[in-house]
Amino acid sequence: MLAAVLLAVSCAQIGGPPGGPADTIPPQLVTAAPDSGAVGLAGLDRLQLVFSEKMERKPAESWLYLYPPADYRKTKWSGAREATVILSEPLPPDTVVIVEVGAGLRDAHKVVSKQSWRFPIATGARIPPGEIIGRLVYNERPLAQSGVVELYAVPPDSLEYYQQKPVRRAVTDSAGVYRLPWLPIPGGPYLLRVFNDGNGDLRLADNEGRRLLPDTVRVTAGQVTVDVGLTVVYDPTTPGLLRGHVDSLLMWPGPLYGWPEAIAEDDTGWAPYLETPPPAGLVKISLAEEVVFAEVPPGLNRLIFFVDADGDSAFSKLPAEAGTVDAAGREIDWFYEPHALIDSLLLEPGLEASFSQPHFATQLVPWFAAAGEDSAAGTAESDASETLDTPNAADAPDARNGK
Repeated sequence: MLAAVLLAVSCAQIGGPPGGPADTIPPQLVTAAPDSGAVGLAGLDRLQLVFSEKMERKPAESWLYLYPPADYRKTKWSGAREATVILSEPLPPDTVVIVEVGAGLRDAHKVVSKQSWRFPIATGARIPPGEIIGRLVYNERPLAQSGVVELYAVPPDSLEYYQQKPVRRAVTDSAGVYRLPWLPIPGGPYLLRVFNDGNGDLRLADNEGRRLLPDTVRVTAGQVTVDVGLTVVYDPTTPGLLRGHVDSLLMWPGPLYGWPEAIAEDDTGWAPYLETPPPAGLVKISLAEEVVFAEVPPGLNRLIFFVDADGDSAFSKLPAEAGTVDAAGREIDWFYEPHALIDSLLLEPGLEASFSQPHFATQLVPWFAAAGEDSAAGTAESDASETLDTPNAADAPDARNGK
């Protein structure tokens, strides 16, 4: 019986004696029909749920979830304690259905339940025994009773995983452990998304920490329980790391530097600009060692690398030889220092990502000052300028001796 599965519950009293204590006991789910574990329910088109006290009589869409999803035709309340939910269509044949009564239910005294309940029923002959378990940690502590885990089928290439409905949902216990039971064997592949449900509504909010586990999960034949281990959940603003190597600068001499730059939503692409003073996060790079950019904000980022040909530790400009012109016949007085770009690196909060080898062009980019300026604050003109081919180092401006 569902009552045995959910354990005994206490009943808050409606309309206590005058002057008595206020009702502070949250409502509980007491019984359900069909009961937990019921099978052979072909043609079932309704559910009956009984609560421990009188409830706010809201439609089932706001508190009842079925996996796989189903549409509801009507919610009928009887005496405010018993809800009958009539489905638009009978449950599909030979299917395991997970019934979830979500947290946030309020009784007639507006006391909110912070607990959610889940149990299986089946239109076929059995409930499968497959299970995925794991543990969540947040701020170096178990994510107790507020960690939510959503299980998704791996989508086709035409969809993102979150454009589908989750296959299952679970909440962590007091030790940060979650269980996703009643899965078919074999089953999957699945994706797991976990988040810290701080407001208790079972939905991911922008300010709630989250993770998408990097690997797909399968329940294979002969396997009942899959333990995916420990997952650390980070706040959405937690910075991360970018790692990689730079193996070659082609012909360009001088020390190498790089810095990360967040890509804003209205970003239209990167154009070279002079950096005075040096940008935040500037790293001097050794070709023999791994390059690490720390404290990089989560989201989309780019990396800018440059050869510090004039030795000022900043991305700056180099003098051109007298008489140098571009393809339009304009005289070129300055070039940007040799630089390279790696764009659109996605970094998850608190994690690290790798970047590939940057490629330095065999060209130098001319720098043209905006009218009345001796800086690249307005470089729209330089953005459209043609680059000057530099097929070998002998043709490049010699920044080492200032020529």
